[in-house]
Amino acid sequence: MIDIYIKKHKVMKAIREYFEKTGSIEVFTPIMNRFPNLDSNIFPVELQVENSCGESIKAYLHTSPEYNMKKILSQIKQDIHQITHVFRNYEGSKLHTVEFMMLEWYRVGKDMYQLMEDTKSIFVESALSIYNKTEILFRGKKYDLSKWEKITLEEAFYRYTGTDLENRDSLYKFLKNSPIKHERISPENYEELFFTVYSFYVEPNLGKDIPTFVYDFPPEFSALSKVIDGKGKRFEAYIGGVELVNGYYELIDREKVKDALEKDKEKKSKSGKDYPVDYEFINSTVNLPECSGASLGIDRLLMVLLNKNEIRETQGLKWI
Repeated sequence: MIDIYIKKHKVMKAIREYFEKTGSIEVFTPIMNRFPNLDSNIFPVELQVENSCGESIKAYLHTSPEYNMKKILSQIKQDIHQITHVFRNYEGSKLHTVEFMMLEWYRVGKDMYQLMEDTKSIFVESALSIYNKTEILFRGKKYDLSKWEKITLEEAFYRYTGTDLENRDSLYKFLKNSPIKHERISPENYEELFFTVYSFYVEPNLGKDIPTFVYDFPPEFSALSKVIDGKGKRFEAYIGGVELVNGYYELIDREKVKDALEKDKEKKSKSGKDYPVDYEFINSTVNLPECSGASLGIDRLLMVLLNKNEIRETQGLKWI
């Protein structure tokens, strides 16, 4: 286990040094907040705390430092980054724990394509810090972290399933004829159709032979990213079928941000979760510069770099 701690230290140091030499400022934001992140299919850990004045406060552990980092970004308008612990309720698998570590960063004046290159550099520096080379072994395959493929999500769906990701009939017919039976799938529920095909049949193939960026998502699944020519300008990074990074060409339109958060609040209220909306964050988007941002799961990165089967093997101790 001591080897894990040493290598983890080297990777964290390499990441921080990379951001230092590329002009980014490390920032620090609260983990416990009065408002939760409102993000589709992600739920916060809720707390009831009391301050020294005896005030009872409903609080939430952040699922991402995004809102607070964007508040800072709206003020200083410079590249920023942060490594922090985040918490997501109802999580638990080989790739998920309720508590995990996240790197989040924002680049001013950069689009998502430039952020992909930034992402690649982070992977390269991390590998070099441990092995002095960019090649790694993961799940029986060798990967060179300096060489990445870039494909649109539309191309990925067609390559691995022969479907048109924007066509409900195409997705439904594929699922009806697939090896796994999805009997309760509704032909009218596009969100369910999309994510079932993506998670079962597309995602496991991404980055299987070469590290891969998949980009340009349907607008419905691109909250808080810009939509250009009908495509949500966001990307995900994969190695060996494991999602490691989510990146966005950030939405800076206040009304669209407000609409996205209020829609998620309404959606979650139907399942009995009544979350407050952070209007301070919404208002801060008026002063956000043109920028792109990304989040990277540190535990998953280490799992891939160290050729482990699950993230718990990289965390040490017993994380929930």
